[in-house]
Amino acid sequence: MTESALDFGGLSVVLERWPDTAIPGQASDGVFDRVRQILVSARDSGVADRMDDLAPLLKHLLRRETLQTGAPAQLRVPIGAAWPDVQTWSRYGLNAHSSTETHILIEGRAHRPDWLTDTDRPLFDDAFAETRARRDWSTPIDPFLAEASGFSTYVTPGQREAVRSAFLMPPGETLLVCLPTGSGKSFVAQAPVIARGLEGGLSLCVVPTTALALDQARQTLRMLSSKLPSGVRPILAWHSGLSAEEKGEIKAAIREGRQGILYCSPEAMTGALLPSLYAAARAGLLDYLIIDEAHLVSQWGDGFRPAFQMAAGVRRGLLRECPGSGFRTILMSATLTAEAIDTIDTLFGPPSAVQMVSSVHIRPEPQYWISREDDDRLKEDKVLEVIRHAPRPVILYVTKRADARTWCRRLKAEGYKRVDMFHGETPDVDRDRIIGAWSRNEIDVIVATSAFGVGIDKSDVRTVVHAAVPETVDRFYQEVGRGGRDGAASGSLLIYSAKDLGVAERIGTPALISEELAFERWDAMVRNARRLDDVGLRLEIDLATVPPRLRQQTDYNAAWNMRTIILMARAGMLELDASAPELLQRDADEEEAAFEDRAEAYWSEYYMRCIVEIHEAGHRDQTTFTTRLQEERQTSFDNAHQNVERLRRLITGDQEVGALLKDLYQHYAPGRMVVVSSSCGGCPVHRREGVRDVDYSEPAVFGIERVTRQDLSVWRDTFPHLARDRIVFLVLPDPIDLVQVGSVLGEAVSLFNIREIGVTEDTRVALPQLSTLHRKAENPFVMIQDIAEEAIMLTLYPVARISVVAAGPIPPHLLELDRPLHIIVAGADTPDPWHPGRRLGDVGANTLTLEQFRSGSRS
Repeated sequence: MTESALDFGGLSVVLERWPDTAIPGQASDGVFDRVRQILVSARDSGVADRMDDLAPLLKHLLRRETLQTGAPAQLRVPIGAAWPDVQTWSRYGLNAHSSTETHILIEGRAHRPDWLTDTDRPLFDDAFAETRARRDWSTPIDPFLAEASGFSTYVTPGQREAVRSAFLMPPGETLLVCLPTGSGKSFVAQAPVIARGLEGGLSLCVVPTTALALDQARQTLRMLSSKLPSGVRPILAWHSGLSAEEKGEIKAAIREGRQGILYCSPEAMTGALLPSLYAAARAGLLDYLIIDEAHLVSQWGDGFRPAFQMAAGVRRGLLRECPGSGFRTILMSATLTAEAIDTIDTLFGPPSAVQMVSSVHIRPEPQYWISREDDDRLKEDKVLEVIRHAPRPVILYVTKRADARTWCRRLKAEGYKRVDMFHGETPDVDRDRIIGAWSRNEIDVIVATSAFGVGIDKSDVRTVVHAAVPETVDRFYQEVGRGGRDGAASGSLLIYSAKDLGVAERIGTPALISEELAFERWDAMVRNARRLDDVGLRLEIDLATVPPRLRQQTDYNAAWNMRTIILMARAGMLELDASAPELLQRDADEEEAAFEDRAEAYWSEYYMRCIVEIHEAGHRDQTTFTTRLQEERQTSFDNAHQNVERLRRLITGDQEVGALLKDLYQHYAPGRMVVVSSSCGGCPVHRREGVRDVDYSEPAVFGIERVTRQDLSVWRDTFPHLARDRIVFLVLPDPIDLVQVGSVLGEAVSLFNIREIGVTEDTRVALPQLSTLHRKAENPFVMIQDIAEEAIMLTLYPVARISVVAAGPIPPHLLELDRPLHIIVAGADTPDPWHPGRRLGDVGANTLTLEQFRSGSRS
């Protein structure tokens, strides 16, 4: 008999009969699992030192049960034996009453802090209730991916168009994907290898954290399991925990076309993996370079990682080695500002070779509260009060590592055991431990800097508290976005002081080198550079070059040389490039230690070299240099000033949060338009006005317009009399036989390279052959498009298509589709769309009968 999972009824029994009733080994959800873990531990060691963790969770469950059922929920708990008294229960927002000699009833009450306005109270009710906020925009998945992945739907239309665009984009070009959290960005990277399997070209997925690499690798491996031999579990993530043998096997698999997909950091891409990547590029075994969290490419602040921007140079170097057009590049993010898009265009362009798929709505799950408190002690009291009453789990964000340590100690001093901290200097071994415990519901409150979050995909975070002001609204939104990823409401509370705002403004001001010092560094680097062409426009720069005012090379000096070069690249003065490293071989008479020393010396020197291609002829003229760099620096400072103004509007509550975020992410540049659908789960402005704006629309989304060229020569050779630039009508006898339609579609896909099939929902349901058509094609990529949906939003992909009109007149929008080949299958009695008075069966121009089509198919 299967053991029941702990739920509200089971918990009632366990507490009332404590400690004599067995505690189930499973729980019905994450909150019950947290309670279960505490009770298991408390039964052995006593409840006294566990109550500070248990009481907030009991309140969470009681508030949720009350709000979801509409009836007051109660739990009967023991009295005495280290269980709390009435006052202690009350401290955690629990009313205790109706006591007997052995038990007392507790109920959760809404929390109404006296330091919030009347309209801002109570706190967190929707988060406790797990009110559904996200709308369901799922849409049927294309059958070739349904078969490969096991999924029946795309998460959103935006995900669908991004995935399709990833398959269709021309080799050598770049695709920019902007989809909100929860829309399935990861599948864009996974889909090509899921459809194909691991054999063949490599999809290299560059991610910012080891946690994200491991998580994505696990997901991908799960989807690939049906394609792998029994017991085979290839390593799909590169990280420091791998053995030398495991790393060697990955490198060999890359060179030999067996790896399929690999998740790694930008530092690994631009470092340890380079020789293998160049070998794969020369052999034509690189399919995709995918950079996730691509907004990091444009960051200058404390999180600046040169490897993210140097990846652009390595990409150019790899493309140069590829036979043919090379691999495809995809950059993905949930939050792309106009500045980030411009930077990506510059570094991963040219812009003419960059296309974009965007479908952005502001997250509806977070509800925002903001409180200013300039007294440090009172501010601390407010934060502690919120932590006591907040739904679990909670992330407490601070700005500085020292603050994280202070707050973690403070919470432990309050009695919390299930608390930990995470910041930029957290050792890898501790990171793995913390992330594992967080995912297993063993941590209720985590104190963190911005280092925590990216790649740590926990869906049921209910509360995000900021005890400091993030340096930008973008950063604030990203951190708030760690909550509510399951689509249910989450709470966001920012408690700040004027001092916190000053710190945020200082951090948010980019640390950019002055024009004078930049020119001094650049002039020294150019003088010391090695020419790679006859005219000096392609240079190998030594990053160890020391400018005149310094005396010796340091890591700090090399970092500022790199910042200077990247700033010049962002200003359009040069392009970052790369050269293939040597494949070092040990000499026959060389000792292993000597070879390792030689290899270490080579790589140390290699990483200090940077290849650039000059675009600004006046780069040696200080006036020209200063003018160009001034423009880029001023743009960065202007953006920083705008960020400060947005921060002020956020924390003062002067602007509705959804509108503020829409203004931040909306972008109207030609070819880079980002139309944002605004939403807000609730904020000070909404509560003052007594309104909510949680109803949002899915933004219009379009796929790319420039795709890999299709070979339609077989069609044109088979039916040379048909005009190339007009719709072809394939006329079937009425009433249309769907068995015949299925046969026609199968032949069209297998013989004539049809890649898109438009059908109505009724036809999709009535034509099961649609789910297996891709098996007949040499390239299994076949899209199934809903004709009714197209009436609202036309698809743009210039690929060969068949539209099936099984009944009624031909929808007018089908006649507007721009395709290199468009065949409309319809019955003979269907009205001619251009001459409604006659039937298609009476039209001779650019039409085929079923017999003519089949005759051509057999020839």
